[in-house]
Amino acid sequence: KMLNYIKAECFKTFKRIYMRNTLLIFVLLAIAVNVLFFVAFRSSPTNSQELIRTSLSVIVPMLLIMVYTALIMVDIVFSDEYKYKTFKNTLSFGFTRTQVYFGKLAVSMIVTAVIFSITLAAYLVSLFLLLGFPEDMGLIGVVFNRVVAAIPLYIGALCLCNACAFIIPNNTAFSFVYMGFLMVPYLLFYTLTLLNPAFTPLFGTTLVTPFYTSIMGLDIHVANMGDMMGVGFKVDNIENILNAALLPGTSVAYCLILGLAYAAAATLIGLAVYRRREIR
Repeated sequence: KMLNYIKAECFKTFKRIYMRNTLLIFVLLAIAVNVLFFVAFRSSPTNSQELIRTSLSVIVPMLLIMVYTALIMVDIVFSDEYKYKTFKNTLSFGFTRTQVYFGKLAVSMIVTAVIFSITLAAYLVSLFLLLGFPEDMGLIGVVFNRVVAAIPLYIGALCLCNACAFIIPNNTAFSFVYMGFLMVPYLLFYTLTLLNPAFTPLFGTTLVTPFYTSIMGLDIHVANMGDMMGVGFKVDNIENILNAALLPGTSVAYCLILGLAYAAAATLIGLAVYRRREIR
């Protein structure tokens, strides 16, 4: 029964213009980055390998931005439910709240996987067609190593956002709450860690921290404050990634444990609250 619900939700979601437009925008933006590289630096063919390496390396800090776009993925799945108030209809068809909760979560993950995979493929294809292939193919492995390490963090982010969407029956409100969960603890604990290193363990518990410390390899000190406080990235940090090796097992384990911990905690709380909430 739950599988039927997931199939129905997938069919409904993938037919939405919102979904198609989001995918189109993501793909066009991915291609635009490499078009900009091509147009700006085509007059310097001697630096073509450096340009290819830089374009590949840009993928790594972009992984952080994708955590914030998880909000869009969940909103794609929930947009019509709150707009037309159809949650009651779904429950009246005999689906339990637990089935609806996990069904929505599963569809959010499927939507995210499809959009991110196609976007990444479009980025790499446009990179190779416009700029060429890197001489050191090992750099592709280094980049994908970080993409894989980020997957548990994305699962945690989707579970957190899904919980916000079920607890708060308003798209705008749950969006602000989700962004607050990501940004406020991170900025607070990072500031406290700069003042006193004793807060470092607390800083390590925020969902976005491993993107900076493990995946991008930035150190926690005042010199990196501008980069660590930002939600985006600066291209001068690309050198760190160009010279990087595969992530050590401890960093991969840290991303895995933190992401799954957020996923479990958010799902338990979100489901518990949703099962008791009045549906209007």
